[in-house]
Order: sequence, then structure tokens, then C-alpha cells
Amino acid sequence: MSSGEAPPGGYASSMKLRALSVVAGVALIVAACGSTEGDGVTVFPTDPDSGSFPDGVAPPPAPGACSPACVAPERCSSKGRCLSGAACDDTLDCEKGKVCDPKTLTCVPGGGCGSQAISAEPVPPNLLVVLDRSCSMTNKVGAQTKWEIAVDALKTLTTSYNGKIRFGLTMFPDTDANSCTQAAALPVPVGPTNETKIQTMLTSALKAADPNFPDGPCVTNIDTGMTQAATDPGFNDTTRKSFAMLVSDGAQAGCNAAGGDSGTTAAITALAGKGVKTFVVGFGSGVDVPTLNQFAVAGGAPLSGATKFYNAGDKASLDAALKAIAALTLSCTFKLGTTPPDPTKLYVFVDKTKPVSRDPNKANGWEYDPVTNQVTLYGQVCTDLQAGTIKAVDIVYGCPTPA
Repeated sequence: MSSGEAPPGGYASSMKLRALSVVAGVALIVAACGSTEGDGVTVFPTDPDSGSFPDGVAPPPAPGACSPACVAPERCSSKGRCLSGAACDDTLDCEKGKVCDPKTLTCVPGGGCGSQAISAEPVPPNLLVVLDRSCSMTNKVGAQTKWEIAVDALKTLTTSYNGKIRFGLTMFPDTDANSCTQAAALPVPVGPTNETKIQTMLTSALKAADPNFPDGPCVTNIDTGMTQAATDPGFNDTTRKSFAMLVSDGAQAGCNAAGGDSGTTAAITALAGKGVKTFVVGFGSGVDVPTLNQFAVAGGAPLSGATKFYNAGDKASLDAALKAIAALTLSCTFKLGTTPPDPTKLYVFVDKTKPVSRDPNKANGWEYDPVTNQVTLYGQVCTDLQAGTIKAVDIVYGCPTPA
């Protein structure tokens, strides 16, 4: 399964399990034909009658007995050469679950076990944006209002991660008659293909005549905003990860219908208890730093250092914050197209050559869930995948030892 090109901060959405093929035999044929050019393999010619090596030609070393001896981290190949990295002369030089590609002479995922190719797709996470539309969002930062900057940033986010993340949107204060409470129904619950709907809603809200334009009610009811957000039905989906992202330019003001700051903390803590982390973004110079720090810690995704939330003072920093958060939500879980007959014959590699160990403890490696038929990466390998350090993932099904 090769991921192809990576999107901002991550990887492509479509991946395929690499079909297993017999390539070792090709390498053997090349050597048997006596080719000494172009394949990078040293061939030792023999006398066709006696089978002995002619004068002046040294016989090949025994496998694993290079002379002179290889210096670590190099290793001795099956043909007596010192190799480094993923280089190989033969499949015998490769780790379990890999074969030697005769064209590149590198170990790649595969094996000649008559295995089947299976499709696999990343499982997009849920991300609900909880957006402050209080009256202070009409204040300017440079040439634009905070509302214009926030709308632009969210439109960029949903465009960049279209299909990679299942977005949702709610805003506070709501437009209902009671300014301190939120309507029962979320405007856009998390789900697939919501990008256009969200972008259209935000674009319309740039006009003063639109109900969602931030010109009233002039309160900042973060408590009921987050309490409403916690009711998103998508957060009950256990087959994918879910997140909330609170974006606010100030502090709780004018309302305490859900308990004020303590009510917000309670709602965020309840979400974290369900496995739903909340990212907190403070936008502008008027944010309540201690309280947003408290929210970020309760949400389970705080930054290191004194400021625990994403503190964005202008357009560039807001764009950067949203991009960083989106990258952290990207899926490390892959849904297999068909069920493997024997899960013990699954192998995972990154960037074509690096094996990833199976880890039933789900700390650092990968594990297969037969209930959901999903492979999930954990620990540093997941972090590297989300950051874009890893560009490709291969999941191979085959024999314990490549043919």
C-alpha cells in the first residue's frame, strides 16, 4: 500500500496493500546468466568444464563471511558484499516480510507466497469546530476584522483537508431568542462531505445582513457553546477518532447559563472522558490566558510550556495553528478492504523499507483489530505519519518468511 503524495502536514488518503510477487527468482536468473554489468552484483565466472574458478579469480566468500569483514552498521550479503541500509543482493539479505527488488537491489515489502492484494483506506477523524461569533470578532487585526480572518482560515483548513477529516461546525452565541443558550440542534454535525456546506455558511456570514454575522447578541457564552458541542452524535462513533476545536477571541462574558468557566471545563472534561480531545485556540489580544490554559489542559491536548493553548495573534499565526491541529488529528488507522485469512501474516512498513513492529500493548508500533478489520499505528510512527515525516505506508499480507 503506497500513500503517494502527502497533503499539508500529512499523507494521501488512498492507500493500497502491496501485492506480493516473486521477484527473488528474477535476481537469481540474472546472476546465473553471468551478467556483470548494470545489476550491481559481482559475478564470479567458472570454467564450464571443470566447474573450478580460473587462475586469478577468487571464489565468492561463504554467505555472511565477507573479506575483509564488514564494519557496522554494514552487513555481509549472501554474495559476500558489505551492504548498508536497505541494499541487498538477494532476498536472503532481507528481513522477514521483504524481498530483494532486482532492479534497485533494495529490500522492499513483499513475498512469493501466493498471497492476495487487499485495499486499505485511512479512517478520517471527526473534527467539530466550535467558533466564537461574539461582537468583538468585528474588531480589526491589521486591515481585516477578526471575523474575516477566522472565516478565511477555516475555509483554507476545510479545503486543504477535504476528505481527510470529517468536519462539523457550531457557533456561539446562537441566533435563537435566548442569547445565553444554544439551540438543541447543531448547525453542522461532524460528517463526510461537509466542507462545501461549512464554507458556504461562513462566506454568507461575512455579510452584515446574515444571521450569523457577529453583530449580536453581544455575549460570549463559551459554556453553553461547548455544552452543545458535546452532544454531537458523531462523537459516539467508536470506529474513528473524534476531536473538538474551540476558537475564541475572549473570555466568558454576559452569560453563565451552563456554569460559566467551570461549566465549560466540565463539558470539555466530559468529552475527554469519551476519548474526544479538545484543542483550544485563542485569537487576538483579548483572550483570558489562565482560563484558556485550564480549558486546554482539561481537553487533553495542551501545548508544552507556560501557554497551553494555541495563541494566535494574527492571520499567519491562526492559519499555522489550525494547520498544526489538523495534522494532529490525521488518521493512523486503516480500514482493510477484505478480512485477512490469518492476521499473523500481516506486516507493516513505512517508506518502503522500514519495518514496524506489531505491538499488542498499543504503545509504539501497530496492531490489528479483528472486530473493525482495521490496522492502527501507535506511538512515534503515528506521530511521524501525522507530521508528514513518513510519506508512505505498506501493509503486506503473506508468509512469515518471504519466498
